[in-house]
Order: sequence, then structure tokens, then C-alpha cells
Amino acid sequence: MDTEYFCQRIQCSRDDKQECLRMVYLLADVAYTYRSGGIMAVDSLISHNKVKYSAVFLNRALQVFIDAKEVSQIRTVLYNCIIASNFSGRSFLSAVIITETLACLFDQEDLDYIFTFLVPSYFGMDYEDTARRAYQDYRKMRMMENSKTKS
Repeated sequence: MDTEYFCQRIQCSRDDKQECLRMVYLLADVAYTYRSGGIMAVDSLISHNKVKYSAVFLNRALQVFIDAKEVSQIRTVLYNCIIASNFSGRSFLSAVIITETLACLFDQEDLDYIFTFLVPSYFGMDYEDTARRAYQDYRKMRMMENSKTKS
């Protein structure tokens, strides 16, 4: 996938970007689950929340993530799927965010890097802060839930 193709496909409206923020929350949930419990915990999360994780591409991506042996497998399979499915706009943005987040998780990248810099960068400079705040809101919510369970 070259830069021109990527640039043409990722363009979307502010409303589309707002819709993609839901994916940031789902991916953050997957990321924290993976870091705390491993691949089996992610598999359990998906199977116990089928409706929440029912988006076709997300579901496919999570299965690839669970079965992959190398990060290159995740990117190859998922980018092939993106291209073959002719995604554009919101669906393209969402699929790229999913692909890169899962690839970075597999590669053991820092969660704050993934959700504070990498993922927001796909939203463009005009919406980057909004995407970053979505992750920060998720993190605060998660910390509050953890403190309640410890009490």
C-alpha cells in the first residue's frame, strides 16, 4: 500500500472520526486485557462480549492476533483484507487503527505510546487531541474501576 493510496482512502469527515473513537475504547480494552492476562484473556473477553466485539473487521483482526506467530503476519493479512475489501473513509480509518494497534500490542509496544501518539496520528492533526483524550478518559475509567475492586 503506497502513501498516495493510503492518503486517498483515510480521508473522512469529523463525524466519521467521532464514530471511530468507539474503536479506540474497544482497542484500549483489548490492550489492557492482553497486558494483564495474555492471549487467553483476550479470547475470553471476545467470547463473553460477542455483541460488543461484533464488527466484522475487528472480529477478524482479533482472530488473526490470537493465531499469529509474528507481527508481520498480522499486518500482511489485515492490510490484504483492507485492500481487497476496498475500504475507504471511516471503515479504512477504523481498519488501520485496528491493524496497527494489534501489531504494536503483539510487538510489546508501550500502551501509552500506542494510544497517545500512534493511534491519534491517524485521525489527523485537527482531531488528534480528541482521539488522545478518548484514551485518557478510558484510562481514568479503568483506574477508577480497579480502585473500586480493590476496596
